[in-house]
Amino acid sequence: MAVDQASTIKSFNPATGELLGEAPCLNADAVQAAVDKAWSAFEQWQLLDYSKRRKLILALHKVLRKHADEIAKLVSQEVGKPLFESYTGELTGSLDACIWFAENTEKALKDQIIGMTNPLLASKQSIITFEPMGVVGIISPWNYPFAIPMMAIIMSVMVGNTVVLKPSEKCPLIGIKIEELFAEAGFPEGVVTVITGDRTTGQHLCQTSLAKLLFTGSAEGGSKVMAQAAKTLTPVGLELGGKDAAIILPDAPVEWTAKGLVWGAFTNCGQACASIERVYIVKSKNTDKLISYMMSLTEELKLGDGLAPGTDIGPVIDEGQLAKIEKQVNEARNMGATVVCGGKRRNDLSGHFYEPTILTGVDHSMDVMTQETFGPVLPVMVVDTEDEAIELANDSEYGLSASIWTKNLTNAEDIARDLEVGTVFINDGLFSFTCPQLPWGGLKKSGFGRTHSYFGLLDLVNIKHITIDSAGGANRLWWYPYGKSRIEVAKAGADLLHGSVPNKVKGLINFVVNSIWRSKE
Repeated sequence: MAVDQASTIKSFNPATGELLGEAPCLNADAVQAAVDKAWSAFEQWQLLDYSKRRKLILALHKVLRKHADEIAKLVSQEVGKPLFESYTGELTGSLDACIWFAENTEKALKDQIIGMTNPLLASKQSIITFEPMGVVGIISPWNYPFAIPMMAIIMSVMVGNTVVLKPSEKCPLIGIKIEELFAEAGFPEGVVTVITGDRTTGQHLCQTSLAKLLFTGSAEGGSKVMAQAAKTLTPVGLELGGKDAAIILPDAPVEWTAKGLVWGAFTNCGQACASIERVYIVKSKNTDKLISYMMSLTEELKLGDGLAPGTDIGPVIDEGQLAKIEKQVNEARNMGATVVCGGKRRNDLSGHFYEPTILTGVDHSMDVMTQETFGPVLPVMVVDTEDEAIELANDSEYGLSASIWTKNLTNAEDIARDLEVGTVFINDGLFSFTCPQLPWGGLKKSGFGRTHSYFGLLDLVNIKHITIDSAGGANRLWWYPYGKSRIEVAKAGADLLHGSVPNKVKGLINFVVNSIWRSKE
């Protein structure tokens, strides 16, 4: 069926400029209809026991395996990343999430019996239950267009919620594919619904009646989403940007560290919220050697189409992002930074390519050290002491992750506890986002809430307290009527439970006497 051009968004391959397809740009009525459908599906979906939802999640696992090559190719085409990264960064985490949440969700959210320590409450029993919330809205980004929404959806539906996903307007075809995969796995209609469109479509979703809204994107975008969701008092979970620091201690092995830093900075073309975006090297005899080796490794990286064999780094997502990267690097250069390698766009390639770049001579007066770059740029600052490195690492409005590179693991753990971030990697970086067992999220302008793991499950359920009293017998001590003797009982109870030994004895006597004398005075 022909689609009016004014109501569609187009998807282009950022490596070639090729038009890949179009998708509808849904208006407010269409978004509301999708949410209504999800609420209708929720009525039955929440009633399924864990075993039935688990069966469908495992069916999804088989579907993902069946279509793995197709999914990886589509990801590489629509956002440009190398095919290897489409498998490892997008599919691996999604497949692992199917297994881990299928096997662990019921156990993690089992009812809990809470004991009461106050003897006055001995007649009561408290139960903590974890119940589905309802419809979860997910607004996902383009940098990990499959793994981020897929893992969030798996968690959401496994606990009994239904989902409406709005993928980035830069990769709508992947979003459409996600809905098709859930349908093929046998999920009932309305359990997972995908709406495509631009930011206006996302705004429409924020203003509908959702039980929860999950947003992954920039801090600026997160602020807007919060404001939009506030109109309906919808609770939000935000996974936002980062300016992730790496601290290199003098004993760090040169080759290992250089390889880890180069990968951590340039994987996915540096377009990851947890990319290593600034390095603090504590000065040592190996400093120059480390920087030199990082430079040689970087110069060997091959830029190109993500589907081409041997490609290490794909394109930046679009011209706007490319311009932002150029601006930061040029500003740093004009302020005295040295471009050790890279430092320019590749006009000889057909897409939005920028050379992987290492800068030295940088400081915190430069945006490249304080503002998120989201591109293949690695600024390196040499400092005198470990304490200075920690202070500079914490001198950021972001707090997603950081890394420490050293042979002294005990010292590294001590430093890790001083860093103001959600995740600290010791001698590696980034990898844990693909691990469903581990929590992911940050502090400061990196957002709030956690996804993945047991803690992520808790963000997707209503934690309900049910208290049961064995009715009958005497009135409860705190019920009416009040009186002088009742006040004395309350005072005596505090002494009995929390006083010194003499006060406990006194409290016990007063408690018994005044409990017997119950007349109102």
